[in-house]
Amino acid sequence: MVKPLFVSITGKQKEYTTFACSVIGASHIKKGQPCQDSSLTEKGGKYRFAAVADGHGGEAYFRSDTGSRFAIEALRSCVFDQTAGTALKKLSANNKQKEIEKVLLQIKKSVIHRWNTLVAQDIKTRPFTEEELNAISQKDADEYRKGEQTERAYGTTLIAVLWTDTFFLAMQIGDGACVILDSQAEFSQPVPVDEKCFLNVTTSLCDRNVIDSFRHYYSAAPPAAAIIGTDGIDDCFAGAEKLYDFYRVILSSFMEKDAQAAGTELKDYFPRLSEKGSGDDVSIGIIIDDEKLKTLNIISANKEVKSEE
Repeated sequence: MVKPLFVSITGKQKEYTTFACSVIGASHIKKGQPCQDSSLTEKGGKYRFAAVADGHGGEAYFRSDTGSRFAIEALRSCVFDQTAGTALKKLSANNKQKEIEKVLLQIKKSVIHRWNTLVAQDIKTRPFTEEELNAISQKDADEYRKGEQTERAYGTTLIAVLWTDTFFLAMQIGDGACVILDSQAEFSQPVPVDEKCFLNVTTSLCDRNVIDSFRHYYSAAPPAAAIIGTDGIDDCFAGAEKLYDFYRVILSSFMEKDAQAAGTELKDYFPRLSEKGSGDDVSIGIIIDDEKLKTLNIISANKEVKSEE
């Protein structure tokens, strides 16, 4: 495990709530498929980190559950390693935009390289079986047997947030949503939209030119809360405002209840959300500035938010 670089030595720390979970989708249960999502959250003295990844569901992506786990592992290790991580740690409001973009490009390249390395190591350790190859199209199977584009079997999206005492960073490849609640109690999705993500089409870590689709949002002004979710969540709702209503209820729950109880309640609700909505796996990552959230009036009049059929 890579040790975090954002460590507090002295001083009173603000209180933050973090939560993440992945729940298998209703359609995956019916088809006997594994949960292809992964999620992670952690916090230290001067940092909060959350990530979610959605492994692709097509037959050619038969190891995407492993790919999604590798995506989070790759990003976390790159954020906290001694090269890219050290440069990232030094960023502050005093940095020029050009300097920031240079560091973030380094992080993105490192993540892509690390993910592909993990994939290659896994294939070496666990070569594709004939059972796996016989279950996909002849074209894809022939390519994999030749060692061509084998990383596609692990295809996945990735969304992550790194929230430190000096900056807020969100990074994303593929679909899903990164939502923040600002100090004016307004929700927004700050990461630039990827026009190539439409309906069931998404960009992926397994794409050849993935660096061109890796988007980010960087700010020296932290939000009150950040929520990242795979498309298994936002596909349950008809538009951003319905999604924000759902997240408003979630944040209200964490504000009003014990964090463990609120998290358990949310995880228990997700199977019903999937069944009534997208049918897909569901993953969420939440980071809340407890003190700031308490000052905002975000409690929804609708205590129960229903998914869209």
